[in-house]
Amino acid sequence: MAVTALTPGPRAHGRRGGRVLAPAVASCLAAAISLAACGSSGGDGSPAGADASSAATAKTVHVGVLQLASATVIDQTVAAFEQELKTKLAPRPVSFDVKNAQGDQSLISSISRGFAQSDSDGVAVIGTPAVVALAQQTEDKPIFALAMGDPVGAKVAESLDRPGKNVTGSVDYVDPAVLLQSIMKIAPAPKRIGTIYDPSNQNMQVWIKALRAAVAKYPGVSVVESTISGAQDVPSAARSLTGRVDAELIGPDATVLSALPVVGSAAAGGKLPVYVVGGDATVAGILASIGPDYPTLGRLAADAAAKVLTGTPAAEVAFGQPSGVGFTVQKATMTKLGITLPADLLSAATVQ
Repeated sequence: MAVTALTPGPRAHGRRGGRVLAPAVASCLAAAISLAACGSSGGDGSPAGADASSAATAKTVHVGVLQLASATVIDQTVAAFEQELKTKLAPRPVSFDVKNAQGDQSLISSISRGFAQSDSDGVAVIGTPAVVALAQQTEDKPIFALAMGDPVGAKVAESLDRPGKNVTGSVDYVDPAVLLQSIMKIAPAPKRIGTIYDPSNQNMQVWIKALRAAVAKYPGVSVVESTISGAQDVPSAARSLTGRVDAELIGPDATVLSALPVVGSAAAGGKLPVYVVGGDATVAGILASIGPDYPTLGRLAADAAAKVLTGTPAAEVAFGQPSGVGFTVQKATMTKLGITLPADLLSAATVQ
């Protein structure tokens, strides 16, 4: 992708078309040229170019923000992105135009079209389906993906280190095998692990495939999948797992995370422990959140965005990647379920 560098405003110019200037005019013009040769200055004695430089510095950067849905972790990630970008671009002011698709595919499409046709300097997007939708609408406007699972698999980037296209940002992918290393230590260890996801989400297609492979390495353990086509399907999908699984592991699906209270409520009724990848561990009925720190991923995406907005093509800006996995446990749910965490896991976890 070629990113157009910010340039000063157009210079006034014109032609005289061969007309002969009157002597008085010619005299004034000569005097003006002579003055310019000696150097011009502003009214305060500063160089005139300083005014142009100040104007360029003061120019507001306009950034669109497209959220796939609403959820505490999503809101926190977006807030961290906005604050970090303001800091990185200071003293230039930054404005944000935030639009939320509420998990509605038709809204994702219409908002994407609007942002693609807007005069924004770039668009920050959280939610893989929304990133893909916007990337299909524009190949020129820079897109900043916040905590995207698999940009390469979703075909919006050629690699994480050198995207090659107009999408950069941060990724939140954590191999399910790493998550299971913790989950399978917790007594009682599950034999049937349930999960809910939207199969149209390219990020989740990759994640579910990896989850199946990871579970297959534990003899006698299986995955029970419940799929959705939108946020409206989450309640029935959550209820369908009751009685069919011993625990639930919810992946980084923004649509499901936006309805996490429903998932927690259904699980509490069935006395099921629920582990969420990066979700809010304080939601009633949720046992633990496992995954990267999402506000940090928001800041990593802002780092990438700042580079693009100051002249580096998005195609050359690497995606920020998580440096580790955190484990946050809700004490109330742990007590109700009578679950015991091993000492090594409990000592490293954040208990709320």
